Formats: sequence, C-alpha cells, structure tokens
Amino acid sequence: MTTSGRVGPRAIGRIASGPTAIASTAVAGLTAYLALLSVCGLRAQRRSPGRATVPRGDVRFAILVPAHDEEVGIHRALESMLALDYPRDAYEVHVVADNCSDRTIDVVRATGALGHERVDPAQPGKGAALNWLHDRLVAQGDRFDAFVIVDADTTLDPGFLAEMERAITNGASSAQGFYDVRDAEQSATAGLRAAALACRHHLRPLGRGAIGGSCGLFGNGMVFTAPLLADRRWSGHLTEDLEFQIELLLDGHLVTYVPGARLEAEMPHELEASVTQNQRWEKGRIQVARAYLPKLARLLVARRGTRVATADAIADQLVPPVSVLVAAQLAVDVAALAVLVLAPSRGVRRLTLVNAVSTAALVGHVLAGLRSVAAPPSVYRSMAQAPRMLVWKVRLWLGVLGDDAEVAWSRTERNAVPTADVDERV
Repeated sequence: MTTSGRVGPRAIGRIASGPTAIASTAVAGLTAYLALLSVCGLRAQRRSPGRATVPRGDVRFAILVPAHDEEVGIHRALESMLALDYPRDAYEVHVVADNCSDRTIDVVRATGALGHERVDPAQPGKGAALNWLHDRLVAQGDRFDAFVIVDADTTLDPGFLAEMERAITNGASSAQGFYDVRDAEQSATAGLRAAALACRHHLRPLGRGAIGGSCGLFGNGMVFTAPLLADRRWSGHLTEDLEFQIELLLDGHLVTYVPGARLEAEMPHELEASVTQNQRWEKGRIQVARAYLPKLARLLVARRGTRVATADAIADQLVPPVSVLVAAQLAVDVAALAVLVLAPSRGVRRLTLVNAVSTAALVGHVLAGLRSVAAPPSVYRSMAQAPRMLVWKVRLWLGVLGDDAEVAWSRTERNAVPTADVDERV
C-alpha cells in the first residue's frame, strides 16, 4: 500500500491472483475434458468400420417426421427419405402435420409419404406431436422394430437406415446419426454452425463412446427400438432430446453414435434468423443442467450404474457452448497476463503456462473437429467471422443465463425455396 493509502499495482495483482487462478482452473478443467474427447474421438474414427454392406431389411423402421407449417421445403426432405438404399417394404415414412395453417399435409401426400393431421392448439410442440403419432401407429396395429425421428427440414444419406440396421443388429437400443449442416458453403453463419456441429455432433460423440459414455441425442436423426419407446414419453421441454438422453442414462441405457448414418439439416444463413432457436437451445440446456446435475451426482456417489458414463454426462452438462468457452479462455488469459505484469511470481508464471496449454487445447479441439469431418475450404474460411459469432453468442448466452423468464417455442424461419417447386408437387 502506498503512503497515501491507495492500493498499489503489486497489491492489486496479488488480490486478483486468487480469483484468476480459480477461474483459470475451472476453464482448464473443461478444456481438458474436450481435449480428452478430441484424442479419443480421432483414434476411434481411425478404427471405425467401413460403410454398411447391402442391407438385409431384417429391421422394420418407421420414420417419424414432426412438421409444423413446412409446406415450403418438406418435399426435399421426404424425397430423400423415400429413396433410401434400404428395402422399400421394410420401412415407412410417417409425417404428422402438427397444428398446421398451410398446405403441409397436401405436399406430404403428393410425395407418397403417409400423412397424419393433428389439431390440438392446447398441446403444441414436437414432443406432443411425436407422442401422438407413436400412439396412433401402435393403436393401428402397425408393427415396427424401430422408430426413426427426423426433422422436416432434413435430408438423409441413402445409407442411413443400412447403418442403423447394423447398429441395432449389434445390440444398440438407441442410436444417434451424424447430424450435419446442409449447404454450409452458402454463408459464413452456416459455415460456423457446421464447424460447431463437427465438434458437438461428431468428434465429441466419437470420444464419448470411446471412453464408455453415452454419445448423446441431438433431436434429429435419432433411432430407438420399439421396446425402448413402449413405456416412454417425450416431454414438452425446450430440449426434450437432452432430457430424454439423461433419463435413458439414469435407467442404464447408453446412446450409441453411428457416424456413418449421416443427415443434413438446414440452418439459417444469418445470425438474426437463429436468435429464438439458440435462445431455446441454451435456455433448455441450462434448465436440464439445473434439474439433472444433482441426480447425476447422486448416482455417481452411490456408485450405481456406469460410473464413467455418469461422470461423462456431468462433464458434458458443465461445458458451455464453444463460443462461450473461448470467450472465458480469452478472459482468463488476459487476467493472468495482467497479474503476471503487476505481481510476477513463480505461481503466476505457472498459471500463465496452464492457460497457454489450455488455449492451445481449445484451438486443437476445433481443428480436430474440422479434420474429423473433412470440412471443405469454405468452412475454414468462415472462421474469419468467428469473433463476430463469439460476441453474438456470448451476449445471447448471458442474456438467457440471467433471465428466469420462460422461452416459448417458435418456428425458425427457413431459407428461401422457390414456391414453384412446391406447386409442382401439389
């Protein structure tokens, strides 16, 4: 302290060193988890089997497609589902036109898919629509071995069901395909989303499966055996897939990742068009973490179930979006450097080194994700816009984190598709 009573720079540095060390350790712990998944994921990918051989059609699938006002664009999704490399008599495509105010049902029936109209404004949402459609098919006496859940803006790779047949034959009761971005080269926003999904939807699931965890569910491209769904219901939660995944884990069921079962969904080409969608995702993740982290912790302490899978699920819940983690890493990097300048010491130098390693690991995680999906040059070029995305995402995430108000579901606007393309099919 100076003679005037003011706190000097060195004292400020010493005061700030404690909180900086705590924050740096927390960020480094999360980054270490991602680094582990990166290494294990890349190794698992090298050992993964090739594409599935010619499917036998022994597993009978029902593809369930919830659709709300999807008149424009759904035909493209259904055409991909009706042209899969799988025996045509071994799967059916069922679309529930849920509280629609447009011609969705007409477009569905024009493609040859099986359409079901649901009108229940008091119970809107994907979960309610899926429960209704599943119950309807069971009541009709339709017998399926497995159910596939696909969004109405999604196209499936021709080999999707063949890959899932192999997974189920090998013992999987729930599975998740590789959910990617369609037309990622159309905008920097779509490219950045593709980079994020390369990590979140591919590299991490590979790593989580390799260490004995549950790969997770992402709401699209999910497959469940009929017995697994028989006594389970989808909730009306903002992220019903994440909630369902943890409920399965609590019951001892792990989700299997099937990287060869690829699907691509449309993503908004502008950040502003995806605000409500991202608010819903982040609010839902926060709510699920608050509700289930205590349950998972009790399960881990009690040593019931698969301890590795439980610990992995806890770590996954604690990791924020990559953009937020990058911002946190930059913040602790700057803070540690400031402390090093104001009050240099051996401990602070070690802390700075830890932050440098953590930063490198975080960058490595993103690059490993891009490499794992053989990302095209356009996705790498979109990384130049990452600072803008980082600021946007952090502001959105902090706004959702500090707001207790409920986020209502609202349909994300689709990118433009020529109207004439729809009219030709109706």
